[in-house]
Amino acid sequence: MAKLNRAQIGAKARAVLEQNPKGIRWMELLRSVEKDEPETPHNSVHGGVHHFLKSADDVVKVAKGTYVLAAFAGAIDVTGDLETLSTVTSATSLPAHIEHQYYGAFAEWLTEELEEANHAEAVGGNILKGKWGTPDVIGVLRPKSSDLIKFETQIVSAEIKTDANAPVVAFGQAVAYRLFSHKSYMVMPNTVSKPDMERLEALATLYGIGLVTFSLNPENPDFWLRVRALPSQPDMFYVNEMARRVLDHSSKLFNSLF
Repeated sequence: MAKLNRAQIGAKARAVLEQNPKGIRWMELLRSVEKDEPETPHNSVHGGVHHFLKSADDVVKVAKGTYVLAAFAGAIDVTGDLETLSTVTSATSLPAHIEHQYYGAFAEWLTEELEEANHAEAVGGNILKGKWGTPDVIGVLRPKSSDLIKFETQIVSAEIKTDANAPVVAFGQAVAYRLFSHKSYMVMPNTVSKPDMERLEALATLYGIGLVTFSLNPENPDFWLRVRALPSQPDMFYVNEMARRVLDHSSKLFNSLF
């Protein structure tokens, strides 16, 4: 099967939108275009879909990260229909999962669907060193040239856990990241027990931490926003300390983010 060019990717994206009159989220659109196209690199599909959505004059963004053809836009109830576009799938009886399998997918979801950042990088490990830990994903939100009102660069951090029994650890790390982040997210599998999930939602709301759940399936994590992070002003001493550690680890990573 031949590699798709940009025009073919756009045509396939349009066909997917035609099949989804109630709208479709970015990640689902991307997966639908990639389906049955193993010869086309992910980055090529990503760029082609992104170009199509930005250049097509009959595609409407009806919510953050959610798109629909203009012909269908008037029939959508944003408060109702769009909530059904992403479903929480069961992950029982799945094998153990390695957290870094989800870093890249979440970074992409953070920028393309949640739109909390213009650019995000999978980090993880302990590259920043120190007992306060390293975010699994770091994103930055910068003003666009088209923005009439400019704002300072914002840093978004995320802690991803595949262990459903580690909600306290995830919460503690997400809180710690607020030292140098304007927004902080904890990302937990949807296998977390109902009592623990209710506590996480309450804590997230109380402390302004974002909460995202996902399916333990690297091919289709199906990230779902439960609580949106509230912006806060980080301590600039710790912002610069974090930036210095990123630079010391990798100038390439530093330049891609800052």
